Formats: sequence, structure tokens, C-alpha cells
Amino acid sequence: MTSEEVTLAQALVRIPSENPIGTEKEIGKFITNWLSRISNVEAKEYEVQRDRFNIVAILRGRQHHAGLAYVAHMDTVPVGMGWSEDPFGGTIKGNALYGRGSVDMKGGLAAAMVAFKRVAESGQQPQEDFLFCATVDEEGMEMLGAVDLANRGLIDRETVVLAPEPNSLTLTVEHKGVVWYEIEAIGKSAHAGNPQMGADAVLATGQAIVALKNLIEKLPYESEYLGRSTITFGRVEGGTKTNVVPNYARCEIDVRIVEPMSISQLTELITKTVNDTIVDSGISFHVRHINIDRPPVKAESDCAFVNEIKAAFRGRTGRGIEICGFPAYTDAAIISARTGNRYCYVFGPGALKDAHTVDEHIIVDEIEIATDVLTATAERVLFGK
Repeated sequence: MTSEEVTLAQALVRIPSENPIGTEKEIGKFITNWLSRISNVEAKEYEVQRDRFNIVAILRGRQHHAGLAYVAHMDTVPVGMGWSEDPFGGTIKGNALYGRGSVDMKGGLAAAMVAFKRVAESGQQPQEDFLFCATVDEEGMEMLGAVDLANRGLIDRETVVLAPEPNSLTLTVEHKGVVWYEIEAIGKSAHAGNPQMGADAVLATGQAIVALKNLIEKLPYESEYLGRSTITFGRVEGGTKTNVVPNYARCEIDVRIVEPMSISQLTELITKTVNDTIVDSGISFHVRHINIDRPPVKAESDCAFVNEIKAAFRGRTGRGIEICGFPAYTDAAIISARTGNRYCYVFGPGALKDAHTVDEHIIVDEIEIATDVLTATAERVLFGK
């Protein structure tokens, strides 16, 4: 018999919520209706943009402060091409559930929803409020949903936050910072027969790329869980025609940094390194930081919550939980960055390597294990079990 959480994950996968080509409106209404059937729970929608809203469900405690919050996003990346399975079919084959968002992160979303329901229906009142939050736009550049939670004060620097993102049932205590830049090179056009009369913006951009790669590889910082900083040149374009010296080029780069490097420090180094590559007076560079601040963040790894989830995991699986870092950014990370909260973690079903892929799929057993661990963790934190 299929478990409640797996059946729910199938239902969520069958509701398209692609970002940016759609919205989370339909899945949001489904989640609101599902939560509204739980007794002793207040569920409210908070508009973030038109047809895009967060849902926050609260199990009230004796003290009206968010002591624990499970935060899961509703949006997915677009389906793309090449699927052999129906991306919105929610099909189970063998022990795997297929569909866009099954890994990132409707499996984790379902696990958190059912865990929240189990705790709410236990009939016990926690010392502090227990929140379940379903957010919009985690896959977007601005991460609007999590930012809105922080801006409204629904979650603060003392709330324990857990995002059930796909990390193969490990406990994430550290995130790499994610910093995107646009670099524009302005040169001068000329006939390719007389290249000395122009200033080659594409060549200048190539030289800057090599210099930036060397810069990031030589940074002294290294994390126990995440290793060293990295750089990816995600998009490069320029020029107009084969026989014309290009007067314009543009590059977009992704830099993943670890503590203690800051975004301001990185921006200064990137800008200086790019400008130091100029060997032609006809070239000028413009460097622009193009995403919201996503600095590296690190949670407390020796605290009461970590001890409780360790105990819950061992109780369900019979083994210790692995402590790790996360090379991408999550709602937990942006909440940490915006509030200064050092109690923001990730624990969820599915492997990050399977996220955003063709024929995305998640192991059903992991959804069930995650649900049980999230339930037991909440009970231990909220009721002292």
C-alpha cells in the first residue's frame, strides 16, 4: 500500500509549477486546501507577487514565537525536452517516482507536509509555534518567497529552520555563497584586414576569463564540508561577423565562495583582476553583480537541534547521520543570510545530482524515511520526546 507521503508527492508532481514559465498558484491552492483540513492549524496565504503566494501553516504553541519551521518551495525548473516519462505523470516504476520536481523538491515538500500533519494531529501543544511554510520562487534569481518570510518577521534569527531539499538524507550545516556577475567589454570595430585599427573585445574577454580562473583557484579559503571556491563561465557572447574586429563582448559568471570570504571582498577582487588584464587602451570593462546577495552561511553544528535530528535519524535508520555542506543555495540559506540566523539546516530525500535532469526521479523509500525523521525530530524539539 502506498504511503500518504508518497501519494501526496505524486499529486504534487502532477501539478505544473514551472519557474519562470508558469506560477505556483495552482499548487499553492492545493496545499492551502490540504492544510486547512488539519485540526488545530491556522493556514494563511501571503501574496508575494500576482498569482504567487507563500502558504504558512501554524500549530500554535504556548508562546507565540516560531520555534521550529519546515520551509519547502513549490516551484520547479522548466521541464525541457527529451523525457521518456510523462514529466507531470507522477509515475512510480520500481522504487522510483518520476516527474519534474520529484527530487527538487516535491518529494521533500510532501515529507514536510505529512510530518507537520502528524505532529499537529498528535493533540499536544508545543512550547513555541511550529510552522510549515510553502514558498514561491526558490528557483528564481531573487528567491522572493524566502525573502518575504524573513521580511514579514514570520521567521527570525532564533527560529530553527529546516529545508527538506534533496541532500540524500544528510544534514547540511553549511552553504556556499552564490555570486553572479556580468562582465561587458567595450572595444572598437575595424576590418579584419586591419585588426590593429580596432580593439578586440572578445580577445580581451578571453584574457579576463583566464585571469579570473587563476584568481579563484588561488584563493586561500577552504571549507571542511565544501572544499574551495569555484568559478563557472556560464555564458559568453560577442562579435558581429567573422571579418570584423568585435567591439563588444559579454560574459556571465557564477562564483561559489566559502567562508570567510564576503561578497564585497569578491567583487573588489573580480573588478580589479578584470581591469588589470587590459593591454589595449581601446578596451574598457564594466563589471556588475547581477543576483541578490547570497553569501556563504554556516549553521551551528553542536546544538540541541542537531542532537535531536541525529537521534531521530538513528532511531529510524539505525545509523548515524552524515554532516555535510551544500554547493547550491536554498531557502534555509537565504533566511540565514537575511536574518543572521545560525540555526538553518537542510535535510531531505533525493540526490541533488538528479535534480533538474531529464526523467528526474526520486527513490520512494527516501520520502518515507524523511517523513519519519522529520516527524520524530519535531516531536523531540517541540515536546521533549
